[in-house]
Amino acid sequence: MKLPLWRRRQDRELNEEIASHLRLAIADRVDRGERPEEATRAVHREFGNVTVVKEITRDMWGWTRLEQLLQDVRYAVRTLRKAPGFTAVAIATFALGIGVNTAMFGVINAVILRPLPFPHPERLVAVSEVDKRPGTRSRSSSASWPDYFDWRTRTCTFDHLSAYHETAFTMTVSGRSVHIPGVVVSSDTFRTLGVQPALGRDFRLEEEQAGTDVAIISHDLWRAEFGATDTVIGAMTTINSRPFTIIGVMPPGFRYPISSPPPQVWITVAEEARVDQPGDEPMTTQRGAHYLKVLGRLRDDVTMPVAQSDVNAVFAGLTREYPDAHGPDVSVTLTRELDRLIGDTRQPLMVLLVAVGCVLLIACANLANLLLVRGASRGHEIALRLALGASRRRIVVQLLTESVVLSMAGTAVGLTLAASSIRLLRTIAPAGVRGLDEVTLDSTVLAFTVLVGFGSALVFGVTPALVASHMDPKPGLDAGARSTASRGDSRLRAALAISETAVGVLLLVAAGLLLRSFYRLAHTNPGFDRSSIVTLKFNLPGARYPYLKQITFYDELLADLNARPGLQATAAAPLPLAGSRYSVSFEPPNMSLPPSKRPSADFGIVAPRYFQMMGIPIIAGRDFTKADTDAAPRSVMVNESFVRQYLGDRNPIGQRIRPSVRTTEKEAPWREIVAVVGDFRQRSLSEASRPAYFVPYSQGLISTLFIVMHTAGEPARAVDEVRKAVARKDPELAVYDVRTMEEYVALSVGSARFQTQLLSLFAALALVLTAVGLYGVVAYGVAQRTREFGIRLALGADPRGVQTLVLGQGLRITAIGVGVGVVAAALTTRLLSGVLYGVGPLDAATFAAAAMTLFAVALVASFIPARHAIRVDPIVALRAE
Repeated sequence: MKLPLWRRRQDRELNEEIASHLRLAIADRVDRGERPEEATRAVHREFGNVTVVKEITRDMWGWTRLEQLLQDVRYAVRTLRKAPGFTAVAIATFALGIGVNTAMFGVINAVILRPLPFPHPERLVAVSEVDKRPGTRSRSSSASWPDYFDWRTRTCTFDHLSAYHETAFTMTVSGRSVHIPGVVVSSDTFRTLGVQPALGRDFRLEEEQAGTDVAIISHDLWRAEFGATDTVIGAMTTINSRPFTIIGVMPPGFRYPISSPPPQVWITVAEEARVDQPGDEPMTTQRGAHYLKVLGRLRDDVTMPVAQSDVNAVFAGLTREYPDAHGPDVSVTLTRELDRLIGDTRQPLMVLLVAVGCVLLIACANLANLLLVRGASRGHEIALRLALGASRRRIVVQLLTESVVLSMAGTAVGLTLAASSIRLLRTIAPAGVRGLDEVTLDSTVLAFTVLVGFGSALVFGVTPALVASHMDPKPGLDAGARSTASRGDSRLRAALAISETAVGVLLLVAAGLLLRSFYRLAHTNPGFDRSSIVTLKFNLPGARYPYLKQITFYDELLADLNARPGLQATAAAPLPLAGSRYSVSFEPPNMSLPPSKRPSADFGIVAPRYFQMMGIPIIAGRDFTKADTDAAPRSVMVNESFVRQYLGDRNPIGQRIRPSVRTTEKEAPWREIVAVVGDFRQRSLSEASRPAYFVPYSQGLISTLFIVMHTAGEPARAVDEVRKAVARKDPELAVYDVRTMEEYVALSVGSARFQTQLLSLFAALALVLTAVGLYGVVAYGVAQRTREFGIRLALGADPRGVQTLVLGQGLRITAIGVGVGVVAAALTTRLLSGVLYGVGPLDAATFAAAAMTLFAVALVASFIPARHAIRVDPIVALRAE
């Protein structure tokens, strides 16, 4: 039966009055000297079975614990304020360790842990064809339009399946031409991602057909070029000299593909379904043209293995239908889209995270040593508290509270350091790594920092607290006792110094290996002359420049530039180390192979004098000339690797190969090898030259060319000359990607430089902290033995002998630590094999250099206390004792 409201209110007031009396009763008993537990039990007995007593008991116990905690914190703060030197060193040491860990975890969180910014990102998967034929580079994350269309219609495990490839557009805005990074997509790309335009509408399936030219623009482009007005929907704009209708604007911050620079315009596959002149074959029908990335969204009830089986079955059917396009060595695989984006950056970042973890371990070892020394110097205080009845548990809790207060203060300072470090990371980070430009101190990073800070307080605080709580109070109560340190304490401090020395050796070896690797990579001969070379690009839209007209444009432009004094110009695509790469299959000499069995090699399009200007030697044969026109017999040049792998001992000049590339021909023609050129690094400095062949642009112009210039003067002047020459021929063309070859070489080693710089910085921090820790151990040992050294010197001991004794203590600790560290490094540096270039993980010179560096630092750290030991005045030392 429910009581009326007035009765419930009366009972509540009565309970509150009883509660007040109970609190007073318990408080009175505590004031009279009873313990809170005894007072509570007595009130229980006195009041009998009163329900409110239990509630008050819980409140009193909770308040007692809280009051006790606050009291411990206040005492810890007062104690630390009385030792400003110790407190400052401890906070600074911990701030260094926690700061670099926070910054590095911020990078890991942004690049690896943070999910993709789309609904249900775990269901997004990349579908890739992989070619494992011998001598053929694996085609990862690539497919052709016909393959994609078949996958889309035949698979049953995806809600949506989309395809795209990145490109660049020339857009005419307000009467001026601008270069815009863009993407060609299938109509369901945004539905696959689970994102809709913020303004306007999405693409429709019928807009994949040729002649339906529609575009969706980014929010940034909408604001910058279209005034952020709603009238942009339905407006016309010119892209690659073709009119497009803007149908949508994406939401702020939308970025896909995740690349640098981010795309600004999305158009449909209709762009590649059209043809610019009779006889051309649209890209959407070329099953052998693999350059697409395919992204799928799994259905809710489908797992990765089920989807993989579904795609395998579809691909097996396509292989039977199109045996020339899909050989037995080609397969299809599914990968989580996040894993695909992370790619090869996971291992280097995890190495760096382990490195900063080692720095934090060294900082914790240093703090543990400092607290051991401080605990020994506080022997009288702790002994007095034990003698007055304090339990060892209370001593441990109080000392751990001091450690937590130190760690929280160090964490606060470390967060400031981490914020500055993140700004530095953004400055030196390589381009193109997912999330590196979005590293922030978000809630996840802050929670990690607080958790690590608290955990570290336990790591460096538990052992000193336990040691201090188990000391004998009798020596500590002696008023003349300066320290209660024991032999066991000294051994513990030495063990901590040994451990941090070992970790320091491990970091130094890892940093040394990366430094040597980066030096060899940066000084690798790329096979071409990178000095005084300037490059740039512009797009010739197919709507106004069919194949032969493009050749005429380049012919006239290069002739115009080469007529200028002090300027030499040529053209090529792709450019070495510029990121773009073509791999095209071919039919070898005197062999008839079906397309699925043909090998492939790197493919290039070059103008006459390209190899001469780039400093790439022509070993045999002749260079391309103006006579190699579209009407002339088809020619090709190959590199040394091509000759070694595919031609063997045969004379390459005069041999004929048949690349799977055609321009104005009805079928791909046979081409005669007219020259052999030297090998050069086409893809990256760390990857050896692969087999490659090159055709003259007048006989195979299938891509936008880089203009390559050699100038003896200022590069900016040469670029200005090209801009003017291009504008005179066509004002609607936008020049972009203006870079020197030196910049491309620097970009190619950007990731290696980033990792080497960070690991070297962490190793330097570890070295400093190790030196400080070793100095502290030796200096405290000298302070403990002041009386002994005074007596030795008074009895006529040689000061050099005393100095050698002290130095020996430090060097013994270092020797043991270096030995342990070298063994640990030998066991763990094998994990770096995947990121090293030109140096092995057990490089003896690097190990020796790391050991010598630690010994040198130890010698310096031990020398200062050793000098102090021999300067001890025997009379003063004895009087002090």
